[in-house]
Amino acid sequence: MKKFILTSILFYSIQLNAQNVINNNNITSQIIEYLAENGISPEQNDQSFNDLIELSEHPININTLDKEFLERLLFLSDFQIQELLKFIKNYSPISSKYQLQAINNFSPELIETLSLFVTYGEPSMTKTKSYLKAKTLIRDVFEYEKPKGYQINDSSGYLGNHHHVYTKTLFEYGSNISCGFVYDKDPGEKFFDQNNKPEFLSGFAEYKSNKTINHIIIGDYHATFGQGLAISTGTNMGKAGDIFLIRKRNNGIKRNTSASEVNFLRGIASSLDWKSLTITTFLSSKHIDANTIYDSLSFKKTATSLPTTGYHRTLNELAIKNTLLQETLGANISYQYRNLSLSAGTYYQKTDIDSIESNELYKQLNPPSNQTNNSWLAYNYGHKNFIVFGELACNSTGNLAFINGILLRPTSNISTSILYRNISMHYNSPWINSITESSNPNGESGAYFGIKALPLKNLEIQSYIDMFKFRWLKYNTNKPSDGYELSFKAQYQLAQNSNIYILYKEKEKDRNISNETTTYTIEKYNLKKIRANIQFEASQNWTLQCRVEKSFYNTLNQKSDGTLAFANLNYHLNNKKFSCSFRYGIFDIENYDSRIYTYENDLLYNFSVPSFQDKGSRTYLLTQWKANKYITLWFKAAQTWYSNKKEIGSGLQTIKGNTKTNFKIQLQVKI
Repeated sequence: MKKFILTSILFYSIQLNAQNVINNNNITSQIIEYLAENGISPEQNDQSFNDLIELSEHPININTLDKEFLERLLFLSDFQIQELLKFIKNYSPISSKYQLQAINNFSPELIETLSLFVTYGEPSMTKTKSYLKAKTLIRDVFEYEKPKGYQINDSSGYLGNHHHVYTKTLFEYGSNISCGFVYDKDPGEKFFDQNNKPEFLSGFAEYKSNKTINHIIIGDYHATFGQGLAISTGTNMGKAGDIFLIRKRNNGIKRNTSASEVNFLRGIASSLDWKSLTITTFLSSKHIDANTIYDSLSFKKTATSLPTTGYHRTLNELAIKNTLLQETLGANISYQYRNLSLSAGTYYQKTDIDSIESNELYKQLNPPSNQTNNSWLAYNYGHKNFIVFGELACNSTGNLAFINGILLRPTSNISTSILYRNISMHYNSPWINSITESSNPNGESGAYFGIKALPLKNLEIQSYIDMFKFRWLKYNTNKPSDGYELSFKAQYQLAQNSNIYILYKEKEKDRNISNETTTYTIEKYNLKKIRANIQFEASQNWTLQCRVEKSFYNTLNQKSDGTLAFANLNYHLNNKKFSCSFRYGIFDIENYDSRIYTYENDLLYNFSVPSFQDKGSRTYLLTQWKANKYITLWFKAAQTWYSNKKEIGSGLQTIKGNTKTNFKIQLQVKI
């Protein structure tokens, strides 16, 4: 059955009973875990998650839905959107969610999920009065055991305290005007930098309307066009989750409400609608972190690296903060005629340095440039049971990259997706964010095949395989290479809020193996993971989740494995004013190569995806209390205990002892 993607995050922000949330948590955890396993911080890639939370707080009448709104609901496939719009057209007004049961493959769980974002009944013909609404969220996260960096009194240690402080404020006037800001201070950072400026502050002002000038954003924003080969600063779902997520949709500009310090633009963006045409322009000017050197003989400034961690905890990290100015100017024009969508665009970007150099071997063929120009052509066409889409992108040197894909539904119970990509060895874009294996995909080609089937009423099977090839060196792989990634999942619905699934994942790639000399040997590694997960509704108030996962890592000369198991108990009061989640887990994992990631329930707008290795246990307690309609409080305490360690971490992050404990406190006020 169709599960929606981000219910764990919505768990603490919308009035949904705990059983349904846990029942829909599977795909959520897979996506977040997939991002973490591939070195992508979910907190730096969370804009779509934030969008869903905000959409749930402003449900709209189902009889007024359009395709643009539905495409923002990532849990709906393109074919389900088609079926829903067709049903609304034929049977409007829809007065009850139970009418949606007549739509093919709309399960009760999917209908409940959709109902979080819509209302039912005759649309109101009276113009709604606009009111000013505001909400503020304040969070503090800290570790009980202080790492070494906080115990050093001189300038070689961390400059700030061990608290991670986050605040977010949003003002909205009706559905047209909004503004907000985000402040974030990482552990070890000072609240204000050496120039008395906030450590990180992001903000925006936004105007929307149905007129010709229909969208303006001033401040921080995101821009995504085509399939992300040229520019996409939003969320990349990767290959996990649903097979239909390989197609990027709902392109355009969006306000930034994320705490990410890297993946956004800063300036002004606007969108104009004229009949079937939409013209979008964007201008950005922002400073980013860079390690730079200045040659006094040639009077040239060179960047040697562009760190993206966002950390400014030490004097060295603080010295590189905002040292490089990055300016971007771009435009996109799109044309919509019935089921056909065409778009074309370009952007130019430059920095205020003379060159960007890198000593990394895999970047020598295609080094970063201090200025670049990328252009793209994209298309999307849907008709009944198929959708074709793609993008052709070109950089300033004339090198090409393209993606073409098709979504098919040959029968009502079988859906497939196919995608092929091919990127020139000399193609590059600083904002590339597409369905690729590598985050620097120059020289990559690959083919993705996915299938979803409903062979029985309560059984869903979903699988994909992605085969890829690199015609040039990659990070940690000093030769051209190839590999594959596959996934198979079978899920059976035991009852409305109870299910069981088996998930198998396998990946095979080449990587460097270091030796005692400065040279590397290359060998292929194979990583397999298998998981069994059951979620069971014990009563109206109690839900239990249990999981066992195994990992197997193999090379020609090395083998390792790991085991992780946990039980998760969830409780909520009938009035939903109080809820809590408790987990106890154990792990026995040989080394880093066979590590296992596990998504945890957490605070609103916060993620926890710890990776496990060595031996020990993990425990956490998460509570939420809704004091009234204005105030909500969260608290989380978590501890990891290692049975085979006397010291945790390394460098300034070293902790003496075998436990790591952290606390999270959060307050949200709505007016």
